[in-house]
Amino acid sequence: MSSSAPARVGRPVILLLVLAALPVAAMLFEVLRSPRLHFLDYWSVFTRVTNDDGSLYPRGVLTYQNEHPMFLPGLLFWLEAKLLGGYNQVLGLIDVIMVSSTVLLLHRLLPRELGDTKRAALTAGFSFLLFTTSGLHNFSFGFSGIGWLSANLAAVGALVLAWRGRRFGAIAVGLLGCACYGTAFAVWPALALVNWLRRERARWVVGPLAIGVVVVLGWAMTYGPKPSLDKGDLLGLDSYLSAVAAALGQLWSTNQDVATGAGVLTGLLVAGFAGLAVRRRLADDVQHPQTPWIGVAVYAAGAAVMISAARAGAGLDIASTSRYASIPALAACAALALVVISWPKVSAIRVAGAAVAVGLVTYAIGSVQAGHVRAQYAKQDLLAIAMRTDATTMVTQLRAKVAALPAARALGLYPFNEDFSLGCGGHELGQVIGADALTPVRGVSATERTGGNLDSPAVGDSLINGWAMVADKRVDCVLVLDGAGTVVGGGVTGVPRPDVAQTLGAADPRLGFTAIAGPGTAGDRVVVSAGGRLYQLASG
Repeated sequence: MSSSAPARVGRPVILLLVLAALPVAAMLFEVLRSPRLHFLDYWSVFTRVTNDDGSLYPRGVLTYQNEHPMFLPGLLFWLEAKLLGGYNQVLGLIDVIMVSSTVLLLHRLLPRELGDTKRAALTAGFSFLLFTTSGLHNFSFGFSGIGWLSANLAAVGALVLAWRGRRFGAIAVGLLGCACYGTAFAVWPALALVNWLRRERARWVVGPLAIGVVVVLGWAMTYGPKPSLDKGDLLGLDSYLSAVAAALGQLWSTNQDVATGAGVLTGLLVAGFAGLAVRRRLADDVQHPQTPWIGVAVYAAGAAVMISAARAGAGLDIASTSRYASIPALAACAALALVVISWPKVSAIRVAGAAVAVGLVTYAIGSVQAGHVRAQYAKQDLLAIAMRTDATTMVTQLRAKVAALPAARALGLYPFNEDFSLGCGGHELGQVIGADALTPVRGVSATERTGGNLDSPAVGDSLINGWAMVADKRVDCVLVLDGAGTVVGGGVTGVPRPDVAQTLGAADPRLGFTAIAGPGTAGDRVVVSAGGRLYQLASG
Protein backbone atom coordinates (compact mmCIF):
# COMPACT_ATOMS: atom_id res chain seq x y z
CA MET A 1 0.00 0.00 0.00
CA SER A 2 1.53 3.28 -1.07
CA SER A 3 1.81 6.20 1.30
CA SER A 4 1.05 9.80 0.38
CA ALA A 5 2.93 11.23 3.38
CA PRO A 6 5.37 13.98 2.43
CA ALA A 7 9.03 13.14 2.39
CA ARG A 8 10.96 14.10 5.49
CA VAL A 9 13.37 16.99 5.24
CA GLY A 10 16.87 15.77 6.05
CA ARG A 11 19.16 17.32 8.63
CA PRO A 12 21.65 18.64 6.02
CA VAL A 13 18.81 20.50 4.27
CA ILE A 14 17.67 22.07 7.55
CA LEU A 15 21.22 23.13 8.40
CA LEU A 16 21.72 24.66 4.98
CA LEU A 17 18.44 26.57 5.18
CA VAL A 18 19.41 27.87 8.63
CA LEU A 19 22.71 28.93 7.10
CA ALA A 20 20.79 30.73 4.34
CA ALA A 21 18.93 32.70 7.01
CA LEU A 22 22.14 33.96 8.67
CA PRO A 23 22.96 36.74 6.18
CA VAL A 24 19.32 37.83 6.29
CA ALA A 25 19.49 38.12 10.08
CA ALA A 26 22.84 39.90 9.87
CA MET A 27 21.44 42.42 7.41
CA LEU A 28 18.41 43.02 9.61
CA PHE A 29 20.82 43.86 12.41
CA GLU A 30 22.71 46.25 10.12
CA VAL A 31 19.49 47.98 9.09
CA LEU A 32 18.27 48.37 12.66
CA ARG A 33 21.53 49.98 13.76
CA SER A 34 21.71 52.28 10.74
CA PRO A 35 20.75 55.96 11.22
CA ARG A 36 17.10 56.93 11.46
CA LEU A 37 17.65 59.88 9.14
CA HIS A 38 17.51 59.38 5.39
CA PHE A 39 20.63 59.76 3.25
CA LEU A 40 21.68 61.68 0.16
CA ASP A 41 19.35 61.52 -2.85
CA TYR A 42 16.33 60.56 -0.76
CA TRP A 43 15.88 64.26 -0.06
CA SER A 44 15.95 65.12 -3.77
CA VAL A 45 13.18 62.60 -4.50
CA PHE A 46 11.19 63.56 -1.40
CA THR A 47 11.35 67.25 -2.29
CA ARG A 48 10.17 66.53 -5.81
CA VAL A 49 7.17 64.37 -4.87
CA THR A 50 5.96 66.40 -1.88
CA ASN A 51 4.40 69.84 -1.57
CA ASP A 52 5.56 72.11 1.25
CA ASP A 53 2.43 71.24 3.25
CA GLY A 54 3.31 67.53 3.07
CA SER A 55 0.73 66.58 0.44
CA LEU A 56 1.63 64.48 -2.59
CA TYR A 57 2.76 66.28 -5.76
CA PRO A 58 1.72 63.77 -8.48
CA ARG A 59 3.65 65.42 -11.29
CA GLY A 60 6.83 65.10 -9.26
CA VAL A 61 6.29 61.35 -8.94
CA LEU A 62 6.62 61.06 -12.73
CA THR A 63 9.93 62.93 -12.82
CA TYR A 64 13.30 61.24 -13.29
CA GLN A 65 16.00 61.02 -10.62
CA ASN A 66 19.53 61.11 -12.05
CA GLU A 67 18.12 59.76 -15.32
CA HIS A 68 16.27 56.92 -13.58
CA PRO A 69 12.48 56.52 -13.62
CA MET A 70 12.04 56.14 -9.84
CA PHE A 71 8.26 56.56 -10.13
CA LEU A 72 7.12 53.82 -7.76
CA PRO A 73 9.96 54.38 -5.25
CA GLY A 74 9.10 58.08 -5.15
CA LEU A 75 5.48 57.25 -4.36
CA LEU A 76 6.64 54.79 -1.70
CA PHE A 77 8.85 57.45 -0.11
CA TRP A 78 5.85 59.74 0.28
CA LEU A 79 3.60 56.97 1.61
CA GLU A 80 6.19 55.90 4.17
CA ALA A 81 6.69 59.52 5.24
CA LYS A 82 2.94 60.08 5.51
CA LEU A 83 2.08 56.87 7.33
CA LEU A 84 5.20 55.71 9.18
CA GLY A 85 7.19 58.83 10.01
CA GLY A 86 9.90 58.96 7.36
CA TYR A 87 12.57 56.63 8.78
CA ASN A 88 15.56 55.35 6.87
CA GLN A 89 15.31 52.05 8.73
CA VAL A 90 11.79 51.39 7.44
CA LEU A 91 13.03 51.54 3.85
CA GLY A 92 15.96 49.33 4.84
CA LEU A 93 13.56 46.71 6.19
CA ILE A 94 11.60 46.84 2.92
CA ASP A 95 14.90 46.26 1.09
CA VAL A 96 15.55 43.15 3.20
CA ILE A 97 12.07 41.84 2.36
CA MET A 98 12.62 42.46 -1.36
CA VAL A 99 15.96 40.66 -1.46
CA SER A 100 14.59 37.78 0.63
CA SER A 101 11.82 37.50 -1.97
CA THR A 102 14.44 37.51 -4.74
CA VAL A 103 16.27 34.63 -3.03
CA LEU A 104 13.01 32.67 -2.84
CA LEU A 105 12.29 33.30 -6.52
CA LEU A 106 15.77 32.10 -7.48
CA HIS A 107 15.18 29.01 -5.36
CA ARG A 108 12.03 28.31 -7.37
CA LEU A 109 14.05 28.37 -10.59
CA LEU A 110 16.17 25.44 -9.39
CA PRO A 111 15.07 22.12 -10.93
CA ARG A 112 13.71 19.57 -8.46
CA GLU A 113 15.91 16.96 -10.09
CA LEU A 114 18.88 18.47 -8.27
CA GLY A 115 17.53 17.16 -4.99
CA ASP A 116 16.72 18.96 -1.76
CA THR A 117 20.28 19.17 -0.48
CA LYS A 118 21.73 20.76 -3.61
CA ARG A 119 18.84 23.17 -3.87
CA ALA A 120 19.24 24.19 -0.23
CA ALA A 121 22.99 24.61 -0.71
CA LEU A 122 22.52 26.84 -3.72
CA THR A 123 19.88 28.85 -1.86
CA ALA A 124 22.38 29.44 0.96
CA GLY A 125 24.91 30.60 -1.61
CA PHE A 126 22.36 32.94 -3.20
CA SER A 127 21.54 34.40 0.20
CA PHE A 128 25.17 35.18 1.03
CA LEU A 129 25.71 36.67 -2.43
CA LEU A 130 22.60 38.87 -2.51
CA PHE A 131 23.01 39.99 1.11
CA THR A 132 26.74 40.49 0.64
CA THR A 133 28.43 43.10 2.79
CA SER A 134 29.70 44.66 -0.45
CA GLY A 135 26.13 45.81 -1.01
CA LEU A 136 25.50 47.18 2.49
CA HIS A 137 24.94 50.60 0.88
CA ASN A 138 21.60 49.43 -0.56
CA PHE A 139 20.31 48.40 2.87
CA SER A 140 21.78 50.94 5.27
CA PHE A 141 20.96 53.73 2.80
CA GLY A 142 17.41 52.47 2.50
CA PHE A 143 16.34 54.79 -0.32
CA SER A 144 19.05 53.41 -2.62
CA GLY A 145 17.94 49.81 -2.32
CA ILE A 146 14.31 50.74 -2.95
CA GLY A 147 15.36 51.57 -6.52
CA TRP A 148 18.05 49.01 -7.33
CA LEU A 149 16.59 46.05 -5.46
CA SER A 150 12.98 46.54 -6.58
CA ALA A 151 14.16 46.53 -10.21
CA ASN A 152 16.07 43.29 -9.60
CA LEU A 153 13.08 41.69 -7.88
CA ALA A 154 10.79 42.63 -10.76
CA ALA A 155 13.26 41.33 -13.34
CA VAL A 156 13.70 37.97 -11.61
CA GLY A 157 9.94 37.76 -11.07
CA ALA A 158 9.31 38.40 -14.76
CA LEU A 159 11.79 35.66 -15.72
CA VAL A 160 10.15 33.19 -13.33
CA LEU A 161 6.77 33.92 -14.92
CA ALA A 162 8.19 33.59 -18.43
CA TRP A 163 9.76 30.25 -17.55
CA ARG A 164 6.39 29.05 -16.30
CA GLY A 165 4.70 30.18 -19.51
CA ARG A 166 2.83 33.13 -17.97
CA ARG A 167 3.83 35.53 -20.70
CA PHE A 168 1.43 38.42 -20.01
CA GLY A 169 2.31 38.33 -16.34
CA ALA A 170 6.01 38.49 -17.21
CA ILE A 171 5.47 41.59 -19.33
CA ALA A 172 3.36 43.29 -16.63
CA VAL A 173 5.99 42.67 -13.95
CA GLY A 174 8.73 43.84 -16.31
CA LEU A 175 6.88 47.13 -16.80
CA LEU A 176 6.57 47.54 -13.04
CA GLY A 177 10.32 47.08 -12.78
CA CYS A 178 10.90 49.79 -15.37
CA ALA A 179 8.83 52.16 -13.21
CA CYS A 180 11.18 51.40 -10.31
CA TYR A 181 14.65 51.91 -11.79
CA GLY A 182 16.39 52.14 -15.14
CA THR A 183 18.37 48.91 -14.76
CA ALA A 184 15.10 47.04 -15.28
CA PHE A 185 15.28 48.05 -18.95
CA ALA A 186 17.65 45.08 -19.33
CA VAL A 187 14.83 42.63 -18.58
CA TRP A 188 13.39 42.85 -22.11
CA PRO A 189 16.23 41.16 -24.01
CA ALA A 190 16.41 38.61 -21.19
CA LEU A 191 12.69 37.80 -21.58
CA ALA A 192 13.03 37.61 -25.34
CA LEU A 193 15.94 35.18 -25.05
CA VAL A 194 14.14 32.92 -22.56
CA ASN A 195 11.07 32.83 -24.79
CA TRP A 196 13.22 32.08 -27.83
CA LEU A 197 15.05 29.25 -26.05
CA ARG A 198 11.65 27.81 -25.06
CA ARG A 199 10.57 27.97 -28.72
CA GLU A 200 7.68 30.29 -28.00
CA ARG A 201 5.89 31.83 -30.95
CA ALA A 202 7.68 34.68 -32.68
CA ARG A 203 5.42 37.33 -31.20
CA TRP A 204 6.60 36.41 -27.67
CA VAL A 205 10.19 36.87 -28.77
CA VAL A 206 9.73 40.04 -30.78
CA GLY A 207 7.16 41.46 -28.36
CA PRO A 208 9.48 41.96 -25.35
CA LEU A 209 12.14 43.42 -27.63
CA ALA A 210 9.60 45.84 -29.10
CA ILE A 211 8.39 46.81 -25.64
CA GLY A 212 11.98 47.40 -24.60
CA VAL A 213 12.56 49.66 -27.60
CA VAL A 214 9.40 51.64 -26.82
CA VAL A 215 10.37 51.99 -23.15
CA VAL A 216 13.89 53.17 -23.97
CA LEU A 217 12.68 55.58 -26.66
CA GLY A 218 10.04 56.96 -24.31
CA TRP A 219 12.69 57.45 -21.64
CA ALA A 220 15.11 59.09 -24.08
CA MET A 221 12.47 61.54 -25.27
CA THR A 222 11.23 62.55 -21.81
CA TYR A 223 13.99 62.47 -19.24
CA GLY A 224 15.33 65.90 -20.19
CA PRO A 225 18.91 67.19 -20.30
CA LYS A 226 21.42 64.57 -19.35
CA PRO A 227 23.61 65.58 -16.40
CA SER A 228 27.24 65.86 -17.42
CA LEU A 229 29.35 63.02 -16.04
CA ASP A 230 32.07 63.27 -18.66
CA LYS A 231 35.49 64.28 -17.32
CA GLY A 232 36.65 64.97 -20.84
CA ASP A 233 38.97 61.95 -21.10
CA LEU A 234 39.14 60.19 -24.45
CA LEU A 235 37.55 56.75 -24.30
CA GLY A 236 37.79 53.69 -26.50
CA LEU A 237 36.05 50.34 -26.72
CA ASP A 238 38.50 49.03 -24.13
CA SER A 239 37.31 51.67 -21.65
CA TYR A 240 33.74 50.46 -21.81
CA LEU A 241 34.66 46.75 -21.78
CA SER A 242 36.83 47.32 -18.73
CA ALA A 243 34.02 49.18 -16.97
CA VAL A 244 31.55 46.36 -17.70
CA ALA A 245 33.99 43.76 -16.42
CA ALA A 246 34.70 45.78 -13.26
CA ALA A 247 30.97 46.08 -12.61
CA LEU A 248 30.53 42.31 -12.92
CA GLY A 249 33.59 41.54 -10.78
CA GLN A 250 33.33 44.06 -7.97
CA LEU A 251 32.18 41.51 -5.38
CA TRP A 252 35.65 40.01 -5.23
CA SER A 253 37.84 43.10 -5.00
CA THR A 254 37.75 46.87 -4.69
CA ASN A 255 40.85 47.00 -6.84
CA GLN A 256 39.82 47.99 -10.36
CA ASP A 257 42.24 45.61 -12.10
CA VAL A 258 41.37 42.59 -9.95
CA ALA A 259 37.65 43.29 -10.25
CA THR A 260 38.03 43.59 -14.03
CA GLY A 261 39.73 40.20 -14.19
CA ALA A 262 37.03 38.59 -12.06
CA GLY A 263 34.36 40.18 -14.22
CA VAL A 264 35.98 38.87 -17.39
CA LEU A 265 35.95 35.33 -15.97
CA THR A 266 32.30 35.69 -14.94
CA GLY A 267 31.36 37.02 -18.37
CA LEU A 268 33.20 34.22 -20.19
CA LEU A 269 31.57 31.59 -18.00
CA VAL A 270 28.09 32.92 -18.64
CA ALA A 271 28.77 33.38 -22.37
CA GLY A 272 29.88 29.75 -22.60
CA PHE A 273 26.67 28.52 -21.04
CA ALA A 274 24.63 30.81 -23.26
CA GLY A 275 26.29 29.30 -26.31
CA LEU A 276 25.42 25.81 -25.10
CA ALA A 277 21.83 26.92 -24.55
CA VAL A 278 21.59 28.12 -28.13
CA ARG A 279 22.89 24.77 -29.37
CA ARG A 280 20.27 22.94 -27.29
CA ARG A 281 17.54 25.18 -28.61
CA LEU A 282 18.53 24.36 -32.15
CA ALA A 283 18.39 20.69 -31.14
CA ASP A 284 14.79 21.11 -29.83
CA ASP A 285 15.70 20.76 -26.13
CA VAL A 286 13.35 23.60 -25.17
CA GLN A 287 12.77 22.95 -21.45
CA HIS A 288 16.35 22.70 -20.27
CA PRO A 289 16.67 23.82 -16.60
CA GLN A 290 19.54 26.16 -17.46
CA THR A 291 17.30 28.35 -19.64
CA PRO A 292 15.90 30.71 -16.96
CA TRP A 293 19.36 31.12 -15.47
CA ILE A 294 20.64 32.29 -18.83
CA GLY A 295 17.89 34.91 -18.62
CA VAL A 296 19.03 36.03 -15.14
CA ALA A 297 22.61 36.28 -16.37
CA VAL A 298 21.62 38.27 -19.45
CA TYR A 299 19.63 40.68 -17.28
CA ALA A 300 22.61 41.20 -14.95
CA ALA A 301 25.01 41.63 -17.86
CA GLY A 302 22.65 44.10 -19.55
CA ALA A 303 22.34 46.13 -16.35
CA ALA A 304 26.13 46.15 -16.00
CA VAL A 305 26.47 47.41 -19.57
CA MET A 306 24.03 50.26 -18.90
CA ILE A 307 25.83 51.24 -15.69
CA SER A 308 29.19 51.19 -17.42
CA ALA A 309 28.04 53.12 -20.48
CA ALA A 310 26.79 55.90 -18.21
CA ARG A 311 29.72 55.91 -15.78
CA ALA A 312 32.80 54.99 -17.80
CA GLY A 313 33.54 58.59 -18.75
CA ALA A 314 32.91 59.99 -15.27
CA GLY A 315 36.15 58.75 -13.78
CA LEU A 316 34.25 56.67 -11.21
CA ASP A 317 35.90 53.61 -9.69
CA ILE A 318 33.06 51.21 -10.40
CA ALA A 319 34.78 48.37 -8.53
CA SER A 320 34.48 50.25 -5.22
CA THR A 321 30.99 51.70 -5.75
CA SER A 322 28.91 49.74 -3.27
CA ARG A 323 25.49 50.62 -4.63
CA TYR A 324 26.16 48.59 -7.79
CA ALA A 325 26.83 45.34 -5.89
CA SER A 326 23.37 43.81 -6.43
CA ILE A 327 24.04 43.44 -10.17
CA PRO A 328 27.21 41.30 -9.98
CA ALA A 329 25.56 39.39 -7.11
CA LEU A 330 22.77 38.31 -9.46
CA ALA A 331 25.31 37.42 -12.13
CA ALA A 332 27.22 35.30 -9.61
CA CYS A 333 24.01 33.53 -8.56
CA ALA A 334 23.30 32.69 -12.20
CA ALA A 335 26.84 31.46 -12.81
CA LEU A 336 26.75 29.29 -9.67
CA ALA A 337 23.41 27.73 -10.65
CA LEU A 338 24.53 27.11 -14.23
CA VAL A 339 27.67 25.31 -13.08
CA VAL A 340 25.82 23.04 -10.64
CA ILE A 341 22.99 22.23 -13.09
CA SER A 342 25.58 21.35 -15.75
CA TRP A 343 27.18 18.63 -13.61
CA PRO A 344 24.26 16.76 -12.01
CA LYS A 345 26.44 13.80 -10.98
CA VAL A 346 28.57 15.83 -8.59
CA SER A 347 27.78 14.76 -5.04
CA ALA A 348 25.51 16.89 -2.89
CA ILE A 349 28.19 17.40 -0.24
CA ARG A 350 30.61 18.84 -2.80
CA VAL A 351 27.94 21.14 -4.18
CA ALA A 352 27.10 22.28 -0.66
CA GLY A 353 30.76 22.92 0.13
CA ALA A 354 31.34 24.87 -3.07
CA ALA A 355 28.16 26.95 -2.88
CA VAL A 356 28.64 27.85 0.77
CA ALA A 357 32.33 28.59 0.24
CA VAL A 358 31.61 30.99 -2.64
CA GLY A 359 28.97 32.75 -0.57
CA LEU A 360 31.04 33.01 2.60
CA VAL A 361 34.21 34.19 0.85
CA THR A 362 32.30 36.81 -1.11
CA TYR A 363 30.55 37.95 2.06
CA ALA A 364 33.84 38.32 3.92
CA ILE A 365 35.55 40.21 1.09
CA GLY A 366 32.82 42.85 1.24
CA SER A 367 33.84 44.00 4.72
CA VAL A 368 36.01 46.78 3.26
CA GLN A 369 33.12 48.40 1.42
CA ALA A 370 30.83 47.82 4.40
CA GLY A 371 33.29 49.71 6.58
CA HIS A 372 33.13 52.70 4.22
CA VAL A 373 29.33 52.70 4.52
CA ARG A 374 29.31 52.51 8.32
CA ALA A 375 31.82 55.35 8.52
CA GLN A 376 29.14 57.69 7.12
CA TYR A 377 26.66 57.11 9.94
CA ALA A 378 28.01 59.84 12.23
CA LYS A 379 27.38 62.49 9.58
CA GLN A 380 23.68 61.62 9.65
CA ASP A 381 23.52 62.41 13.36
CA LEU A 382 25.05 65.79 12.61
CA LEU A 383 22.62 66.32 9.73
CA ALA A 384 19.67 65.56 12.00
CA ILE A 385 20.84 68.28 14.40
CA ALA A 386 21.41 70.70 11.52
CA MET A 387 17.90 70.09 10.20
CA ARG A 388 16.27 70.37 13.62
CA THR A 389 18.11 73.64 14.44
CA ASP A 390 17.57 75.08 10.94
CA ALA A 391 21.30 75.30 10.28
CA THR A 392 20.68 75.46 6.54
CA THR A 393 24.30 75.97 5.50
CA MET A 394 25.22 72.72 7.22
CA VAL A 395 22.15 70.95 5.81
CA THR A 396 23.46 71.70 2.32
CA GLN A 397 27.05 70.85 3.22
CA LEU A 398 25.96 67.50 4.63
CA ARG A 399 24.20 66.73 1.33
CA ALA A 400 20.53 67.18 2.07
CA LYS A 401 17.99 69.56 0.55
CA VAL A 402 16.98 72.74 2.41
CA ALA A 403 13.87 72.74 0.21
CA ALA A 404 12.80 69.48 1.89
CA LEU A 405 12.56 71.02 5.37
CA PRO A 406 9.04 72.54 5.14
CA ALA A 407 7.45 69.29 3.97
CA ALA A 408 9.49 67.26 6.47
CA ARG A 409 8.21 69.47 9.30
CA ALA A 410 4.64 69.33 8.02
CA LEU A 411 4.68 65.52 7.93
CA GLY A 412 6.60 65.15 11.18
CA LEU A 413 9.45 63.21 9.61
CA TYR A 414 12.45 62.39 11.72
CA PRO A 415 14.13 64.57 13.05
CA PHE A 416 10.96 66.69 13.35
CA ASN A 417 9.23 64.33 15.76
CA GLU A 418 9.50 63.10 19.33
CA ASP A 419 12.08 60.44 18.47
CA PHE A 420 14.75 63.08 17.92
CA SER A 421 17.28 63.37 20.73
CA LEU A 422 20.75 64.81 21.23
CA GLY A 423 21.58 61.60 23.09
CA CYS A 424 23.16 63.43 25.98
CA GLY A 425 21.72 62.18 29.22
CA GLY A 426 18.35 63.86 28.83
CA HIS A 427 19.74 67.27 27.88
CA GLU A 428 17.76 68.42 24.84
CA LEU A 429 17.34 71.48 22.62
CA GLY A 430 15.79 74.41 24.47
CA GLN A 431 16.80 73.26 27.94
CA VAL A 432 18.57 75.83 30.14
CA ILE A 433 21.72 74.67 31.96
CA GLY A 434 22.96 76.92 34.73
CA ALA A 435 26.59 77.97 35.10
CA ASP A 436 26.81 76.20 38.45
CA ALA A 437 26.33 72.87 36.66
CA LEU A 438 29.44 73.38 34.50
CA THR A 439 33.06 72.60 35.32
CA PRO A 440 35.39 74.81 33.24
CA VAL A 441 38.44 73.08 31.77
CA ARG A 442 41.28 74.16 29.54
CA GLY A 443 44.23 72.06 28.49
CA VAL A 444 44.88 68.86 30.44
CA SER A 445 45.17 68.42 34.15
CA ALA A 446 48.24 66.36 34.93
CA THR A 447 46.60 64.86 38.00
CA GLU A 448 43.12 64.05 36.75
CA ARG A 449 43.98 63.54 33.06
CA THR A 450 40.87 65.56 32.25
CA GLY A 451 40.69 68.36 29.70
CA GLY A 452 39.93 69.40 26.16
CA ASN A 453 40.04 72.17 23.64
CA LEU A 454 38.02 73.86 20.90
CA ASP A 455 39.90 73.80 17.62
CA SER A 456 37.36 76.03 15.87
CA PRO A 457 35.11 78.84 17.15
CA ALA A 458 31.70 77.96 18.55
CA VAL A 459 29.81 79.62 15.71
CA GLY A 460 26.29 78.65 14.69
CA ASP A 461 25.53 76.96 11.35
CA SER A 462 29.08 75.66 10.99
CA LEU A 463 31.11 72.67 12.11
CA ILE A 464 32.52 73.08 15.61
CA ASN A 465 35.50 70.78 16.12
CA GLY A 466 37.59 69.93 19.14
CA TRP A 467 38.64 67.21 21.53
CA ALA A 468 38.04 66.30 25.15
CA MET A 469 38.78 63.53 27.63
CA VAL A 470 37.83 62.76 31.19
CA ALA A 471 40.00 60.44 33.25
CA ASP A 472 41.97 59.53 30.12
CA LYS A 473 38.83 58.45 28.27
CA ARG A 474 36.70 60.05 25.58
CA VAL A 475 33.56 61.90 26.60
CA ASP A 476 30.02 60.61 26.24
CA CYS A 477 28.41 63.48 24.34
CA VAL A 478 28.69 67.15 23.38
CA LEU A 479 26.29 70.11 23.65
CA VAL A 480 26.35 73.70 22.44
CA LEU A 481 24.93 76.40 24.76
CA ASP A 482 24.19 80.03 23.97
CA GLY A 483 25.11 82.90 26.26
CA ALA A 484 22.06 82.32 28.43
CA GLY A 485 22.84 78.63 28.92
CA THR A 486 20.13 77.35 26.55
CA VAL A 487 20.99 74.21 24.60
CA VAL A 488 21.09 75.29 20.96
CA GLY A 489 22.99 72.42 19.40
CA GLY A 490 24.86 69.16 19.84
CA GLY A 491 27.03 66.75 17.97
CA VAL A 492 28.93 63.48 17.90
CA THR A 493 31.89 62.21 19.89
CA GLY A 494 34.35 59.42 19.24
CA VAL A 495 35.90 61.21 16.27
CA PRO A 496 39.42 59.84 15.58
CA ARG A 497 42.13 62.23 16.80
CA PRO A 498 45.35 60.18 16.80
CA ASP A 499 47.37 63.42 16.88
CA VAL A 500 45.90 64.35 20.25
CA ALA A 501 46.23 60.84 21.64
CA GLN A 502 49.88 60.67 20.61
CA THR A 503 50.69 64.09 22.07
CA LEU A 504 48.98 63.33 25.38
CA GLY A 505 49.95 59.70 25.58
CA ALA A 506 46.28 58.74 25.85
CA ALA A 507 45.20 55.15 25.24
CA ASP A 508 42.02 56.09 23.36
CA PRO A 509 42.63 57.67 19.91
CA ARG A 510 38.96 58.68 19.46
CA LEU A 511 38.99 61.80 21.59
CA GLY A 512 37.56 64.21 19.02
CA PHE A 513 34.08 65.63 18.61
CA THR A 514 32.12 67.62 16.04
CA ALA A 515 29.08 69.74 16.88
CA ILE A 516 26.52 71.95 15.14
CA ALA A 517 24.33 74.75 16.49
CA GLY A 518 21.55 76.79 14.96
CA PRO A 519 22.29 80.09 13.18
CA GLY A 520 22.13 83.56 14.73
CA THR A 521 23.52 82.67 18.15
CA ALA A 522 26.19 84.71 19.90
CA GLY A 523 28.53 83.76 22.72
CA ASP A 524 28.06 80.04 22.20
CA ARG A 525 29.85 77.62 24.47
CA VAL A 526 30.70 73.96 24.04
CA VAL A 527 29.97 71.55 26.85
CA VAL A 528 30.93 67.89 27.04
CA SER A 529 29.50 65.26 29.33
CA ALA A 530 31.12 62.26 30.99
CA GLY A 531 29.65 60.19 33.78
CA GLY A 532 26.74 62.60 34.09
CA ARG A 533 29.02 65.58 34.79
CA LEU A 534 29.23 68.58 32.42
CA TYR A 535 32.50 70.25 31.43
CA GLN A 536 32.77 73.57 29.59
CA LEU A 537 35.63 73.84 27.12
CA ALA A 538 37.64 76.92 26.24
CA SER A 539 38.81 77.77 22.73
CA GLY A 540 42.37 78.34 21.65
